[in-house]
Amino acid sequence: MTVLNRNPSNPNMLQPNKFTLNLSRAPNLQYFCQTVTLPGISTSEIPVQNPFVELYAPGEKAIYDTLNVTFLVDAEMTAWLEIHDWLRAMTFPTDYEEYRNLGQLNKFTTALNSKSPQYTDGAVTILSAANKPYFKINFIDMFPISLGGFMMSATDTPETIITSDATFRFTYFNVEKLI
Repeated sequence: MTVLNRNPSNPNMLQPNKFTLNLSRAPNLQYFCQTVTLPGISTSEIPVQNPFVELYAPGEKAIYDTLNVTFLVDAEMTAWLEIHDWLRAMTFPTDYEEYRNLGQLNKFTTALNSKSPQYTDGAVTILSAANKPYFKINFIDMFPISLGGFMMSATDTPETIITSDATFRFTYFNVEKLI
């Protein structure tokens, strides 16, 4: 943009339903994913001593919000069980064998070989209006911190869709422009 031309080169707006989620540890979550809330980033502020007015300097660490996902629960609960089994294995609630088998994930996915089996990398790909990959947000060292329950009711109709939420923590993310 120049002083004489302040119009953006691409006036198209980002469309909220043009995305895909990909977690190698939870492939069914990609298929049943309904919403993704991309995390924000912030930093702390450091007060700088001054006798007259409170001054601040930028902090030294990036603080990332969590990645939140809402997904459909299918009849076999595949995506829900992927996250459940992963979360349970990380915390080995009954014995160390559960943690040792964390690399096996669960019955719906294949084994991963990793020195840190509790982590996985993931990505959210944002698509253009023409459904072409436009941006890829790569999440490094993700792991679930919560899995929401879901309500079943005898008063609901069979057409009622059950959803659940999962929240993930990660080390950091990178934004990659693909086009």
